[in-house]
Amino acid sequence: MDKRRSFSRTPRKALSRDERTQLIADMLGDDQPVKTKAPKPAAAAPAPEAEDTLANSFEALDALDVPSLEPDEPSFEDEMPAEDEAFEALLEELETDPQEEAAAPELVQPAEAPLLPEPALEPEEPAPPPRPARDAASQEKLRTAYELAKTPLPYIETSDRWNSLDVMPVDVEHLERNLVITASRNEPAHGAFDVLRTRLVQTLLEHNWKRVAITSPSRNCGKTFTAVNLAISLSRYEASRTILLDFDMRNPSVAGVIGDTQPGKMGDFLRGIIPAEELLVKFDHNTLNIGSSLAIGTNNVVEPYASELAHEPSTAASLDRMMQEMSPDIVLFDMPPALAFDDVIAFRQHFDGVLMVVGGGETSPEDVREVMRRMGEETPLLGVVLNQAEGEDGSDYSYGY
Repeated sequence: MDKRRSFSRTPRKALSRDERTQLIADMLGDDQPVKTKAPKPAAAAPAPEAEDTLANSFEALDALDVPSLEPDEPSFEDEMPAEDEAFEALLEELETDPQEEAAAPELVQPAEAPLLPEPALEPEEPAPPPRPARDAASQEKLRTAYELAKTPLPYIETSDRWNSLDVMPVDVEHLERNLVITASRNEPAHGAFDVLRTRLVQTLLEHNWKRVAITSPSRNCGKTFTAVNLAISLSRYEASRTILLDFDMRNPSVAGVIGDTQPGKMGDFLRGIIPAEELLVKFDHNTLNIGSSLAIGTNNVVEPYASELAHEPSTAASLDRMMQEMSPDIVLFDMPPALAFDDVIAFRQHFDGVLMVVGGGETSPEDVREVMRRMGEETPLLGVVLNQAEGEDGSDYSYGY
């Protein structure tokens, strides 16, 4: 050996032959002491599987190393008897033996605990096949019928009540005495109302309007006379429903003109006390060809606060309900004189346009302009009827737009 290796930083303590022999036996795992003088290098017993023989040998040698207290004592490095060469050779083999290195136990990772098998899921039941469309529709109808049977049905009024209105007999002589000339059509002037009727219907259809206020600048201009004759002329349009309402509640007069002996109460209707069905009345079958498409709402109760009544929410609600129940095509409002009261201005929100009736010799152009100024430029003027003015054909009625 070229160079001797020392396994400790301090000189080794000299051992006797028996001690060295016993140490080698301990390192090789031999339980019995070795009595031979020289150990056999190639007869090394295999190291135990669970112990690190090389590490234990080094620890045993280090345990015997002690510092030298006597300076004159010879070191182990200086004196090496010949019989100890076998011991040094064995140490070299133990250090460099690849079998010993391979025999060193490797660090083994602890085995993970085996995963428990997941519980087997029960197979889902297959969804039932969809029902045919016919069966689904039948079930839906049955379910709807069942829901309706649990709750009482609300009372639903008939939307169209026109045919349930009361009728009044036609007194031909009474109509003639009150100058209802469009009833008998004996007077030439009835032609003027027919022309007025046609032009008015065309204008309303063009703008999709239905409500027309008939008024005059002052009294005695013939506004009620014009309203009744125009309404009877419109009644001959069987496919068009017309309603005439007496809105001159300060001086109601329509019932007296047509001969209604049981007039209604316009104020109660506007307040929502009575429905339109109790207010309106139609003419019975007659020989004058007054059609059943006309209904008239009369009044015999004076309302001193008519303009205030126009602003009540019940007024708008009552009129809207009448429009729904009766489905009229044209509604005529016989209004008071525009310059005498503020009723026309107060009711402005309830009609679409104005038909002005002026009296020959009674109304000045300034009166007409004043009426339009009060109602505002946004109020459509549907036409002007000139009453009590002699025409070229001798009639006392004419019209203009």
